[in-house]
Amino acid sequence: MSGSVGKAEQIIAELREIITSVFSGIDTWFAKDARLRAFRPARDEWTVDRILEHVSLANHYLLILIDRGARKAVKKADAKKIEQALEDYELSNPLLEDIGINNSFEWKCPRHMVPAGSRSSEEIREELTAQKKKLLDYLIMLRNGEGALCKTTMSVHSLGKLDVYQYIYFLLKHMKRHIQQMEGIEKEYCSRRDAEAQRKI
Repeated sequence: MSGSVGKAEQIIAELREIITSVFSGIDTWFAKDARLRAFRPARDEWTVDRILEHVSLANHYLLILIDRGARKAVKKADAKKIEQALEDYELSNPLLEDIGINNSFEWKCPRHMVPAGSRSSEEIREELTAQKKKLLDYLIMLRNGEGALCKTTMSVHSLGKLDVYQYIYFLLKHMKRHIQQMEGIEKEYCSRRDAEAQRKI
């Protein structure tokens, strides 16, 4: 049993570290210049502000599934089941890693996750802060390895069945994907701004 306890602690520690890092990374974008956040690289592309709203929307719906799975996992938990589930456990796999890479595959955003631009950046920032707290609370709730016991199908990128820990990992990788996207927008913005400044000299 000590092996499964150690494995659970390792999973929780890894997820906690990624949660802290990724949410901190997202939060820095709210302090960026408003002109950058409103910049649209192409007609059909989202601005940074829209991407931040999309991330908060995606997190909202993923957290509903995470909550449902976490509660089911805790109900069915016992030491033997946890030990079996964690015996050869892997938090990630190549398909899950793809989620964290911008443009790694084609995926049409569901309508309920498309940003409308109707919320202020302050509201979105507050929601993301609350979402971070929820995720950290789930890690406490699932600290003994329970998160490996309940699996739910994830259709994105043919991922198949993911357990609760992997759903949390997916959410974080999705955020990383969009951080990369925003970094690309910032690079394009700075390039155009510098080119414009050169023309004026």
